[in-house]
Amino acid sequence: MSSFILFALLGLGSGVTYALFGLGLVLKYRAAGVVDFAHGAIAMFIAYVFLELRQSGKLELPLIFLPHAITVGPAAGVDTAIAMTVSLAYAAVLGLVLYVVIYRPLRNATPLTKVSASIGIMLSLEAIAVINFGSQAKSVLPVLPASSLSVGGVTFPEDRIILSVLMVAIAVALAVTFKRTRFGLSTTAGAENEAGAALSGISASKIAAANWVIASLLAGLGGILIAPISNLDPTSYTLFVVPALGCALVGRFRSFWLTAGTGMLIGIGQSELTKLLSIFSWLPQQGLPQALPFVVITGAISLSAKSVLARSEATEARNPSVGLPRSPYLTGAACLVIGTITILVLHGSLRNAFIASLTVACIGFSLVVLTGYAGQVSLAQMSFAGIGGFMLGHISSGWGIGFPFSLILAGLCAIPVGLIIGLPALRLRGISLAVVTLGAAVAADSLLFNVASFSGGVAGLPIPPPSFLGINLGIALGKSYPRAIFGILVLVIVIAIGLLVARLRRSGTGRMLLAVRSNERAAAAMGINVAQAKLIAFALAAFIAGIGGALTGYQQGTLTPAGFSSFTSLGLLAIVFVAGIGRISGAVFAGIMMAASGLTVTVLSSLINIGEYQTLIAGILLAITALTSPDGVMSTESGKGPAVAFERLLAIGHRTLIRGAPSAPRLASPIIADAATTEEMAESPSA
Repeated sequence: MSSFILFALLGLGSGVTYALFGLGLVLKYRAAGVVDFAHGAIAMFIAYVFLELRQSGKLELPLIFLPHAITVGPAAGVDTAIAMTVSLAYAAVLGLVLYVVIYRPLRNATPLTKVSASIGIMLSLEAIAVINFGSQAKSVLPVLPASSLSVGGVTFPEDRIILSVLMVAIAVALAVTFKRTRFGLSTTAGAENEAGAALSGISASKIAAANWVIASLLAGLGGILIAPISNLDPTSYTLFVVPALGCALVGRFRSFWLTAGTGMLIGIGQSELTKLLSIFSWLPQQGLPQALPFVVITGAISLSAKSVLARSEATEARNPSVGLPRSPYLTGAACLVIGTITILVLHGSLRNAFIASLTVACIGFSLVVLTGYAGQVSLAQMSFAGIGGFMLGHISSGWGIGFPFSLILAGLCAIPVGLIIGLPALRLRGISLAVVTLGAAVAADSLLFNVASFSGGVAGLPIPPPSFLGINLGIALGKSYPRAIFGILVLVIVIAIGLLVARLRRSGTGRMLLAVRSNERAAAAMGINVAQAKLIAFALAAFIAGIGGALTGYQQGTLTPAGFSSFTSLGLLAIVFVAGIGRISGAVFAGIMMAASGLTVTVLSSLINIGEYQTLIAGILLAITALTSPDGVMSTESGKGPAVAFERLLAIGHRTLIRGAPSAPRLASPIIADAATTEEMAESPSA
């Protein structure tokens, strides 16, 4: 029994961190209506600022290329108290700048736009930390007293008690402030009705900015205090936001008490699960503690979906516009010719990069269907791709099924996972669904992709090359690599998937998905089965992503779990949203122009070494796109941009067909017309 008590006390360290981060998320949401996925990244960066001040007396800036450190103290480092004071002031300024520049202009934006902006900030800070500090974990000297205490025969670190007392004090202070003081009441008034608060002399913007500063201080404090307990590295710190979201969701983004208590329980629960793993060998030996926050998130949202994340402010209902393919088969034929010529002309690493662009575009098609057409924000698409990729290896090697049936089965294997993750979507959408899918992606990383029997472990899982009628269609044969025949095979499959998505867009099912995206209640009133529509979207998106993951397996030859982590899902959403998440051409543009392993980035990396900056560029572009053009760079609404240029180029080849195309298809009902506005239906972006 004493060992269980010890593990519970040890779990207080991570529990306090989750609680502090969760309290900050509650503050941000109550003040500005934003679920900030970048909250953990802010804590991570402030922890690095503290570490550098303490070790070398340098103040780190969120910059690259330019000098990113200012010497403010002796080379041996500054005193701990001074380093913490400066770091927390830094956190306050950083939080204020982010609110004023990014989040304040998005106060009335759609949930997808807010989610995308916060993910952009998260990716940017994480990339800056990797570039400037490296990805290896760093140890931090203790901040709090590190002596041990003994109670009832159990010896444990003293800092766990100090952390717990500090967290309780902060939770009490916040609860009292928001319930008893003018500042707290003004925050509630400004969040509920900004215009009404202004008539009462309350500046909702200033109140929200103040809350954002406080939340950033809590993030910085949590990052600094947990650093000696958990080694500092960019990735794990950034993902602390997942359990923190679970805490905030249990507290319905309103209750500080519930949020803080849930954080403590999650930390203790994870520690106790670690103990149980050493006792019960039949339990999953990897990833079970890390999957606990996903269980909490799913349970909290599913049980209180009607009240979680409910705000009475008016928000703009406009979603990113959706393209209407006019001549998909002709466009597909043109892409086949252009793509084949490109594959034959390119050689070596550039041909391989173009093939990688095609696989990323294929996975991007799943986001076009799920988020662009159906309006369901998903942060787990690379998890679906991973299921398809790893299952391809098992189907081909273990079951002895060859191409093309192995490829189709691999895509089908991702559908059950897509449906399971899509079940919460029957009651959720927007930010709530994004939180659930992110938790699912982290759980898949922990419970599935890190299991050696499924993914091959560190060495990876070998993928047999595709073969049809005795002809080897693989990427390598002898000294020939990468082979053009494999690139053409991938091109044909990706074009086929693109035509499938184009057909979906023009079909009754596509109009049904658009209706659900526009207004679920109105769609239900018109006789549309909303639950069925959502599950269809998740199933089809999972199948497409699974095919993309399988194609990636064929290309790489050996798949490793790192290629399908939750961060890759975030990066995929970033580049597809920037390119145009409502358009097939957006996914293609994202794959060719923005994918980390794609053609353009590979070319630029060979010229100016841009490879390590790809994530940073994607994050910055994502935030800018959310602010300036939620429809993406492939939008035709402005009459400018790549989509318009490509459309006009295509018109030269088949002008008669384009002129003969009707301006808009006949709509089945008024709600369908509302789902696909006249402006969207009249435009004719490339497929």
